[in-house]
Formats: sequence, structure tokens, C-alpha cells
Amino acid sequence: MNNKKILAFTLLEVLAATCILSFLILGLYIVFDKTHFAWEKENTRLEQYQKIRGCLDALIKELKSSFISSSNSSLFFRGQENEISFICSSNIPYQKGEYDLKQIQYQLQDSQLIRKVKSNFDNPLNPGAVTVLASGINNLTFSYYDGKKWQSKWDSKKDKDIKFFSGLPQVVWVEIVVRGKNEPPITFSTTVNIPTK
Repeated sequence: MNNKKILAFTLLEVLAATCILSFLILGLYIVFDKTHFAWEKENTRLEQYQKIRGCLDALIKELKSSFISSSNSSLFFRGQENEISFICSSNIPYQKGEYDLKQIQYQLQDSQLIRKVKSNFDNPLNPGAVTVLASGINNLTFSYYDGKKWQSKWDSKKDKDIKFFSGLPQVVWVEIVVRGKNEPPITFSTTVNIPTK
């Protein structure tokens, strides 16, 4: 008679192996879940920061093309500490070399950066196009430099009688503060030199 032993696992060994494998799979799932959550969080922050950088780039371009004339009262540059409104020249889409004047306004409303564009100055009831550029904004601040000192307000119509007043500030300082959940605030700031001559 052939006396060969059959090697097999006992029920206790199978249960122990299954338990160890379950803990390994659970550990891998927890690591994957935390990594995926961190990736999504960073991706959301990166998208928000890219939007804000895009907003600043658009604001810089429009501020540099701001336009004012002492002979036309509908052209102005007005700024508060958390809002700015001005007239700028912009090219007309699909018409090379053609430019038009637009009234641009940036302001913070309910943690959203709002941009309003109005091209018809004759109709004061027309609010123009309103766009939400970014959300999750904690603070929006503007400051205006007149060549001697920084100011928190600017009004080209009100100050037009001051001698040597150009109507436009020489420099505008912009600061946007963003804060995510349970994170320290991040500040984006820039200064924009405005051609005044």
C-alpha cells in the first residue's frame, strides 16, 4: 500500500490567511482613498488658483488700457477699497484694428469675484454683461497711487479740478485673498502701472 501523505490547509489556517488578506486589502483601500481625496483637494485648489491668476491677468490688461478724457463726462475712473469701475478701450472681436470703449467693473459679492461689462453708455438702465470669474474669495482690495501717496479711493470726476490731475492713477495695487477649508489664506497681489500720458 502506498503511504503518501496529502498536504492540505486546515480550516484554521485558511481563516487566518483570509483575515490577513482582508486587513491588507483594507489597508490598501484606506491608503488609496486618502491619496485620492488629497489629489482631488489639491486639484480643486489648483483650478481655483489658475482662475484667480487668469482674473488678475484680465484685470491687468484692462487697467493698462483704461481711458479718460476731460472733454467727455461719460469717461471716468472710479475706485473704492473693494470695487473698481473704469472705461477702457478693447478690440472688437473679428475686426482687426477696430476698437471700442467699454465700462468695466470688478467687485466682490458673496465671496465671488464679479466682472460687469457695459458697452452701451446711452442706456443707464442696461446693466451690461455680468460674469462670475471666481468663487471662494475672502477679500478683494484696491489701492491707488497718484505719484506722491497711496489712496484707498479714486474718483476722476470728483477730483478733475485739481491742478495737474490726470484723471488716472499712476499705479493700481490689487490684492485677492483666498482661503480654503481648514487651510491658511493665500494672497495674490500685483501692481499695475497705468500709462497716464
